[in-house]
Amino acid sequence: MTVEINLEKLDNILSNSSLVIMDLLELLPFIIGLIYWKKFTGTPILWFILFLGYNFLNEIVAAFVYVVELVDRNYVFYNIRFLFYFSMYFWLFHRFLKRSAFKKATIIFYFCWLLTYVYFIVFKYFLYEMAVSSFIIGGFLVFIVILFFLIETINDSDLSKIQDSILFYISVGLLLNLVIQLPVYIITQLGWTQVTDSSDTRNTFFSIIRNTSFGISCIMYLIFAYGLYRAKRPKITAT
Repeated sequence: MTVEINLEKLDNILSNSSLVIMDLLELLPFIIGLIYWKKFTGTPILWFILFLGYNFLNEIVAAFVYVVELVDRNYVFYNIRFLFYFSMYFWLFHRFLKRSAFKKATIIFYFCWLLTYVYFIVFKYFLYEMAVSSFIIGGFLVFIVILFFLIETINDSDLSKIQDSILFYISVGLLLNLVIQLPVYIITQLGWTQVTDSSDTRNTFFSIIRNTSFGISCIMYLIFAYGLYRAKRPKITAT
């Protein structure tokens, strides 16, 4: 099979400095996590580190498929990623939460999200449509779970030692990302997809807010990387 690179699509990726920097920074926390792997041995953080590696690899493969046009669209890679993304974060916070009510709510949230994901698989075209509603609902639910953890942290912890908590860094980075990503995702998916004329001036507006979201993701990955370096081995409650 002959693989031909679509130079226009390749240029679309390489000419977007925000996207390129974000993709490179996705790899940074994974590398830091591998360096400090022993510190987190026997804790759920190892799965978080592995997810970071998968996340970077998924982006590279999706970009490759997009550039060489192996399929018409590469949505399937992101739809599959949603399953790992939300399953990992709901599970991770559940492991660290202490209050029974918060842990139970997290489980309920996860299965509510899972229903939206299964609905998408059954009734939508998984290969050619993005799971927009599933991502938006899951993002809001994860946002609430993060607030659960931060409430516990503020009420129950010695705040002078908060810099030692890896989940604090994960929470801050993810919370910052979701605050920006969710509205940007809604705007671009519901608005930009309706723009079919490349000369439409709205393309510039949508491009700016999309690149802003890339910048926020860069900050999130830097926070993750610093947290994996700075934090101490976490203590978790029994499940």
